[in-house]
Amino acid sequence: MRIGLYGGSFDPVHIGHMAVARCAREQCGLDKVIFIPTGNMPHKKGTVATDEQRVRMLELSFDCDAFSVSDYEINREEISYSADTVEHFKGVFPNDEIFFIIGGDSYAYIDKWYQPERIFSSSTVLVYPREGEKILPPAVGLKVEPVRVSSSEIRKKINSGENVANLLKKEVLDYIIENNLYQ
Repeated sequence: MRIGLYGGSFDPVHIGHMAVARCAREQCGLDKVIFIPTGNMPHKKGTVATDEQRVRMLELSFDCDAFSVSDYEINREEISYSADTVEHFKGVFPNDEIFFIIGGDSYAYIDKWYQPERIFSSSTVLVYPREGEKILPPAVGLKVEPVRVSSSEIRKKINSGENVANLLKKEVLDYIIENNLYQ
C-alpha cells in the first residue's frame, strides 16, 4: 500500500486540509491518508481545542474510507518530532510505501527541523506549495488549487461572529457550534 502521513494542529480542520489530502491521494495514488494531530510540538504553542475535540473534528471531516486519524503524537509525552513519527509509521507498515505530506511554508525550513534526513530516508516527501513557491528535489510538489484559508483565520472569524460555513465541512461547523469552540 501507499500511505500518506499528514500532520498538523488541525485546530480546526478546514476545506484546505481536505483539499490537500484528496490531491495527494489522487496525484500520488495513495491508498490511505492518515491525519496525525500534533501532540507536544517543539515549535508552537498548544492548541485551542482539546486533543479529543481535534480528533473528533477530523473524523467528522472525512468523506471516504481512505482517510483516517491517528492519535500517535497526542499520546506521546515526549516532544513530537516528525522524524520520530515517520519512522514509527514505517515500523507499523514495514512493507508499505510511506509519504510525508507537508506545506511549502514548512518545507522551506525543513533543514532546521530535528533530523530531517530521517524523514527523507523513511518516506517520500510531498509538498503542497503556496502560490509562487518552488519545490526542489528530493521532495515532490503537489499541484493543489490554492485555498486561501488558515485555522488561525477561522478561529478569529468565529470569535468575531463571522460566517465560516464556506471554510468548514458542515458537520465540523456544527460540532464547533455545539461545543462552543473558538468563541
